[in-house]
Amino acid sequence: MSAHIKSGGFRNTLLCCLALAITAVVPSARSDAAEAKGGKLIVGIDETASEYWSEYLQGVHDIADSLGKSPVVLTSNYQGDQLLAQLGATYATGCHECALATDPSSNAFVKAVVARSAKAKVRIVTLWNRPEDIHPWDTDPQYWVAHTSFDGVESGYDQGMALCKALGGKGEIAAIEGVPSTPPAYQRIRGLKKALAECPGLKLVDTQVADWQETKAQNVTRAWLAHYGSDLKGIFASNDAMARGAVAALKEKGLNGKTLVTGSDGSNIGLEMVKNGDMLVTIWNDPVLQGAVSMSLAYGAAIGDIDPEKLTHAQRDFYLKQEPVTKDNVDKYLALKRDQPKYTYADIKKDFWKDSAGQIPVGANDNK
Repeated sequence: MSAHIKSGGFRNTLLCCLALAITAVVPSARSDAAEAKGGKLIVGIDETASEYWSEYLQGVHDIADSLGKSPVVLTSNYQGDQLLAQLGATYATGCHECALATDPSSNAFVKAVVARSAKAKVRIVTLWNRPEDIHPWDTDPQYWVAHTSFDGVESGYDQGMALCKALGGKGEIAAIEGVPSTPPAYQRIRGLKKALAECPGLKLVDTQVADWQETKAQNVTRAWLAHYGSDLKGIFASNDAMARGAVAALKEKGLNGKTLVTGSDGSNIGLEMVKNGDMLVTIWNDPVLQGAVSMSLAYGAAIGDIDPEKLTHAQRDFYLKQEPVTKDNVDKYLALKRDQPKYTYADIKKDFWKDSAGQIPVGANDNK
């Protein structure tokens, strides 16, 4: 966990209404009180029912609280056109020194979201979705500050290798994919295939799409169990919500803990399932940190603490750190969930890239 945080007390992780060189950071004499005179903090999320987005909002609220502000929260319901309409309405009321941190919902809407924000002179940080052929430094570079995500290929690979090791290098497995048009979905499947190439005894018998949703994943798993029964030795789920759906279907047949399940995101639910043996592994992504860093970068650019066009490519397009979580280390991450740190803009500003895992590689967002 980052050193640029102030310790907080007990944090409810389900609250729904909530490193690189820094040579390009512009020195500033502002205090947080003066910085609070900047414009609106705007955040775009995909849904309100998700634990991930609830925790992401915690990080945004941490930064807003440290500046004496209340963020404007827009919910797209995974519809990019809905996000664009909400941004238009928000910008129409005036937006001097406004800052936006958002998931554009899919690659198809990234350019339009950036262009709409640049036209309103709003500094924007995107997350998760970015087409391979556009970047913050070549598309409205004064306003598109940065893009940040987690490494989906690494996540999928770690899950696949965990299955390989636990199954002794052989057996039939199936995979549940998220929304296919989104980088984390196809990256995680790409990572699984990389693991399978190193573990040829594992056989991927089917891949089905469940759009990140628990209920869809449960139904997919029911169909697999009807077809494969106990011959299915493992289920690769691209996120923890879908893993939970798979586990629910396995419980109906008394196969939970016997057919191994993996997930990603390090949600509280996922961590608990790892601890009790219903899941083999999840991948710890820290959405609270992601919310704090993305909002801070956008705000820093809006008020002049950062000049986006002086940043390196690695400071404008980067992964945040992540870790595999198994029974061996799950208690550490459950403790982090129970006592989340309290982020402040002043501390994040000391090194915006403290928790960077490095630049997103060329080709990472190419859906091939």
